[in-house]
Amino acid sequence: MTLIRWANGESNPHRSHLIRLLQVVQAQYRQPLLEALDLEFPDIRALLKNEASEQISPHFFAEVIDVLTTTAENLRFWRITDMVLRQALIQLDPYRLGMSIQVVQCVPPGEGKKVRSIRTTRGRGASPWTDDLEHDILFLGLESLSGYTVEMRRTIYEPDLSKQTIIPIVRDEYEASAAAHPIRYEGRIGGCLLASSSQVNHFSQQRLALLTTFSDLIALALESTDFYPIDQIDLRLMPPPKRQRPVIATFRQRVTEKIQDAAHCGEHLSTAEAERQTWKEIERELLAMAQHEPANNFLDS
Repeated sequence: MTLIRWANGESNPHRSHLIRLLQVVQAQYRQPLLEALDLEFPDIRALLKNEASEQISPHFFAEVIDVLTTTAENLRFWRITDMVLRQALIQLDPYRLGMSIQVVQCVPPGEGKKVRSIRTTRGRGASPWTDDLEHDILFLGLESLSGYTVEMRRTIYEPDLSKQTIIPIVRDEYEASAAAHPIRYEGRIGGCLLASSSQVNHFSQQRLALLTTFSDLIALALESTDFYPIDQIDLRLMPPPKRQRPVIATFRQRVTEKIQDAAHCGEHLSTAEAERQTWKEIERELLAMAQHEPANNFLDS
């Protein structure tokens, strides 16, 4: 009856009810509903942008500290990043309009002792992205907003990714706006925290401030050896995602083969070490591939 009265012009909906309607409608109808509401209520996007929680609760900080001090070292990264990414989704996308949050880490340097790329390691999403983005792994470099953030060592925000920009962008199919903040520790850089929204102009100043704080919390999950001096970071271009994925898909098979080969030689190779070696191999292959990539292909996601 309420909806009928709205449609007939007999009553006007309260803005808070419209926002609640966006929250509870099924994900596939959310964007069309928002576009329709835009026509009748031009201020609806401003309300969505400005009503987000401005602060992280002290209780959440206490939970993170508790995990930091009580969790075994081999589980600390996974537990803290999972907590922080879930909370970031709640506060940066309170109306579940569509967002992904990803931890992007520096790939340990090899020959030349320079960091040449960064790699997505953990991620969470809300429709249209999947909930768990852990397996959506990509290597990124100077062609990406994340790489630019690491190189510049400050927050980078693009409010509308459909427009021409001087900032390099590897755009996900659902991305309309994106922001990233470097993960820092004692003046060194470990990567960045990347937030992508399905909405244009999604990130207000308060949301960018929240992103900064969540990035600082992610730093607690990393080891001190995961951070690199500024003069050690020298990112290169990486191939577009569609060229990377077939190579990255061989990761698990390669790890298994390395462990088996070591066993045949009477040696023990841990899974962690086999994974580290394999990621380094894949990075070298992708860097070599990028050298032969046409320049206009780097923005092709």
